[in-house]
Parts: sequence; C-alpha cells; structure tokens
Amino acid sequence: MEYNYARYGVESIARFGEYVALIYEEENLVEKITNVQIQRDSNSLANGLKDLGVKRGDVVAVILPNGPAVPVAFTAIFKMGAVFLPIIFALTAPEIRYILEDSRSHTIITDGNLYPKIVEASRGLKNIKHILVKTDGPLPPSAFSFDELAKKNLPTFDIVSVKADDLAVLMYTSGTTGFPKGVMLSHGNISSNVESGMPAQPTGPEDTMLIPLPLNHIFGLLMVNECNLTGARIVLHKWFEPNLVLQSIMRNKVTLFVGVPTMYIKLIESFDPAVHQVDSIHRFLCAAAPLSLETLHLAEAKLGKPLFQGYGLTETSPTVARQREGLPRKPGSVGPAIDGVEIKIFDDADREVPMGQTGEVCVRGPNVMKGYLNKEEETRQTLRNGWLHTGDVGYLDADGDLFITDRKKDLIIRGGENISPGEVEGILYKHPAVLETAVVGVPDPLYGEEVKAFVVLRSGFSVSAPELIDHCLKFISRFKAPKSIAFLNELPKNSVGKILKRALRDLEKK
Repeated sequence: MEYNYARYGVESIARFGEYVALIYEEENLVEKITNVQIQRDSNSLANGLKDLGVKRGDVVAVILPNGPAVPVAFTAIFKMGAVFLPIIFALTAPEIRYILEDSRSHTIITDGNLYPKIVEASRGLKNIKHILVKTDGPLPPSAFSFDELAKKNLPTFDIVSVKADDLAVLMYTSGTTGFPKGVMLSHGNISSNVESGMPAQPTGPEDTMLIPLPLNHIFGLLMVNECNLTGARIVLHKWFEPNLVLQSIMRNKVTLFVGVPTMYIKLIESFDPAVHQVDSIHRFLCAAAPLSLETLHLAEAKLGKPLFQGYGLTETSPTVARQREGLPRKPGSVGPAIDGVEIKIFDDADREVPMGQTGEVCVRGPNVMKGYLNKEEETRQTLRNGWLHTGDVGYLDADGDLFITDRKKDLIIRGGENISPGEVEGILYKHPAVLETAVVGVPDPLYGEEVKAFVVLRSGFSVSAPELIDHCLKFISRFKAPKSIAFLNELPKNSVGKILKRALRDLEKK
C-alpha cells in the first residue's frame, strides 16, 4: 500500500478530472487554480528541491502566509519523502531560530516580506543550506526563486514510496511551560486521520469549503486533503476577515465554513441578515478550541444553520472526535471518536473512571504521533501505557459522545478546592455585555491561587467588575467566582484563535 500523503492530490485528478480546486481571495484579488496546476507546480518544485540537494528525510521549513504557494510547497515536500515543517510566520526571529535549530532544517521556503526576519533567525546555522523566496520584487542575494523552481523545472515527478511510519510532518506546538515541542507525525498518522475523519461529515464534488485557517496549522492541512479526497473545492483566505468571509460565502456559494470559536464570535458580530445571505451553507464546522454554549446557540440562531463541533490536537493528526452528520448534536459535546480511534477517561493514577465521570481524556489509535523530537522524557510522559494523555479534562456519556470541560493544567486550586475555569467562563458568557472571556488562576498568599477573569466587552456595552462578579454569584458559589476582573481590548491568541492563557498569567506577573 502506498502511504505517501501526496497521493490524495494525484488521485483527485484520476477520480474527478481537472477542476478548479483552489480559489484564493484577498480584498481585491481572486486567483483560481486547478488540481492539475497544483500537481504540475509541485512536481516542478520537487525537481528543483532535488537539484538543490534536498533528499528523502530532510526537513524543509515553510514560513509563508496563506496563499497558493503553501499547498504547492507541502505537496512537493511530501512527494520527495522529505519532511514538511510549517512555522507560524508571526513568530519572532529568536522563536523561529529555536525551531530551525532544534529540527535541523535543511531548507527554508519563505516570501520577500519575511526574508529579513528569516535571515536573522537562520544566521550562523550550519544546517540551513538554502532559502527559497517567493517575491514579486528583486530576489535577495544568495536566495533561490520559489516561482522559478515551481514553474521552470520538469512538471513530472515520481512520488517517493514511503512506509507508514516514515516521518511526514514536524509541527511545533507550545506547551504551558518551556520551549515548543516538535510533534512528529508519520505518513500513516495523517493518512489514517484524513480517511477516518471525513465520513463523519462527508463532502463531495458539489461542495465548496471556505478555509480562513492558517495552513501552517494541522487543522488547515487536514482540510486541504479532505477536499482532495472528496473532490470538494477550497476557498482560501490569507487570514480571517469577517466581512470578506460573508461576501465570499455569497459569491462562491460556499457550502461549508471551517473556523474556530473566535471566528464565529466575530462572524456573528458582523452578520447583517439584510445584507448577508448564507443560504448555500449546509453546515458550519468548529474545532481547535473550546466553544461556549452561549456562542453555539447564538451562532445557530443568528446564522440559521447547524454548527458541528469536533475535537483534536496536533499530537493526534489532529482529529479525535466529530459530531456526525445524521445523528443528534448534543450541546457541549464534540461527538464520538472517529473510526479506528479509542477514547478513555483516566484519573490521576491512570485508572479508567466510570461513564459520566470527569478525568483526563486519553486517546489510542493510528493517528497518535510518533513522539516529540529530541524530547524523550516528554514523549514518555505523554504516551504512557500506550495511551496519549491529552492534558484535557472531560467525560464520555452513555452514547460515547465526548464532552471537554477543561484543560488539566488550567485547573485552579484555591485552598485545596478544584475550580473549573470553563465553568466560570460559561457563567460570564451568559452576561449580555461579554464578548469573550478567559479565566485563570493567579497567585494568592492565603489560598495559593485565586480566580481572575479577563473580559472583552461587546461594542456599545459597559459593565463594571463588581457587576460581573455579582452576576457570577447568581449561578456559582462565592469561592468559585472571580475575585478580580480585568478588561482588555482583545485576548491574546495563537494563529488559529486559541486563547493563550499562559500569556494572561504572564500579564498578572508584570
């Protein structure tokens, strides 16, 4: 059996013929690219990289904003049997340098705007052999032209045969402490996940999926190959802009929108039923971060379409569970495990807890990572007894549906009492003035930790901290209610809109 992850793009041509597979949009730009063009350009790029000395197993770092170059780049890398290393372009030069050095990257692909930062990040690193630059301006000295390599080499390339366990993706993910960890995903990991997850929410050639997610995130990468597998089209945006999304849904008759909770919050704020029509949408999809019940109900009520949820993490390639088309969608649930994946809930002694009881969500299946690069102890702790310990807290109901309640390391311990930040956040979201919120534990000399809430208010609303605390006391005990509340213009988030609670704790230390 051929395991190379690039095969899905090649097979799409045999299965569906040539069709417009990718529509890239910016405010005043629309670029349409067929599946055949993507394969030809990736073949040419693979030949160019081979001529530069990139070989099977070498790590190629891609540091690009969303655009047509990204799927061309990772398809070429996969075809060669090399390793795709996506790096968030918004990282600082020292952060990028750590990843380049830790991964022993061979080659970097970036663009003209990012080139100065990449030069700074890679200066003196002997492992970096080449930098490819995509630019409309002058090519920097000592750099190679991405466009020339992707257009002027032979447009045919034989996919390198790989084993299921061969490394395909190296993706760095930040933990609550310490340096980022390089998650090692094999061709078998990501292939099993795309094939097992797709049937839960099937698509076909009649579908158009809008993805404003960064393709340097595992969620975005998964969606691209789900479309290759089913013949659906992709509309890709450089980044999320709610008005452009709403216009694009109407212009392209989008049937599926894939986003994270922050995107839905901003989308329903911008949605005007007198201006925007979303009749073409079959379903909205949400994953990558917790979605509050209030946001779920508000999104479905305002947009008038069902919102399906899923759950996953980089270490699971990424999908663990999805709500299923044709089955009841339980509010607060992320659905059952996808085919071939097992979920169990363990206590702190790694004993399985009874159905309905909360504990750590643990996962086993062909989608689970090989481990963390250069981090044997972290790998051993995370993959204990054959189960991936996710660090998320939740429970399973009688139907096997998974409910995520918290992040284990986010639990607040106040005077020996465990307090769920998610529970407090859910109460705050009930207040009409609250647009977004995050609750964390902060040091307290008496109780060890105390509850603090960070809140972003809706436009045109005002409320004081004491009023929000009184609101909480209507629903939860005083020891669970925030002792203090800070108001921010926005919450710190990563590239896919996941709230960075560590950054909020760092704010408290300043």
